Amino acid sequence: MKSSYLAHGKVILIGEHSVVYGYNALAMPIQALNIRTDVEDYDQLWMDTKLYQGPFYDAPSDYDGLKYVVKTMLEKANSDEKLKITYTGEIPMERGLGSSATVALGTTKALNDYFNLNLSEDEIMAITNHAEMINHGKASGLDAATVNSDYLVFFNKQDGPKMIKSKLGAYLLIMDTGELGNTREAVGLVRKQLDSSVDANKRIERLGQLADDTMSSWTKHDSQKVGQIFNEAQDILASFKLSTPKIDDLRKIALANDALGFKLSGGGLGGIVIAVCDSQQTAKKIAAKSKDLINESWIEEI
Repeated sequence: MKSSYLAHGKVILIGEHSVVYGYNALAMPIQALNIRTDVEDYDQLWMDTKLYQGPFYDAPSDYDGLKYVVKTMLEKANSDEKLKITYTGEIPMERGLGSSATVALGTTKALNDYFNLNLSEDEIMAITNHAEMINHGKASGLDAATVNSDYLVFFNKQDGPKMIKSKLGAYLLIMDTGELGNTREAVGLVRKQLDSSVDANKRIERLGQLADDTMSSWTKHDSQKVGQIFNEAQDILASFKLSTPKIDDLRKIALANDALGFKLSGGGLGGIVIAVCDSQQTAKKIAAKSKDLINESWIEEI
């Protein structure tokens, strides 16, 4: 017996960090980046990934969220069955592309199918989100909602996800800096500043407001305005010390080569950056000029 599920990654367009404090955020799925989870009978409980192959519960602490998912699903199935869980495909880890949410969702859904549990979507998302809390210390639910969506997601913690089918009419260049981001560290860094500074709280509030402005401009297909918003959001994120010299250099290249706007995406301290471009040609030009500073790039029509 075997069960499989293919889950895709995501990119946060705007509202990272502020979404943790109840403000809105906007994120989109990236279908080109995905991980397949396969569950099958085996002689012991076994994990098979690119970086780790071995007994499931002996996996490094990076996999604690997945251990929670498997333990919870076995309990729900009232089973002590031995399984091999294999992950194939790749989403770069610790870059803000949703790798941990993708495998948590994929594992939950594959095991749900394997054991015929018929869990509701809310139950599946609750398990996925709890795994994200284990992985990152504090999670808004945005990553889990977006890796579970085929459309743009407008999200806040109180109302949950709202799917947006509208297109902006532009292109998004996503570049991997190759620097490992650390969401837990980044969230803690922001929290510390919010606890000691009124101004920091105003900046987080402004970041939340910019997410609302992005949504408004998006539905009006105003890519120039979205670009301006991205630039302001990057200034705010950098003010929280979430940028890096490499990210700053990539910003200069992007804006000097006709990007409409540029910002980091995700926790920061590394990870990925995004640039709104008026054409695929512009996005390709920026990627080419940035090639010595990045590991990889992707272009998505938005």
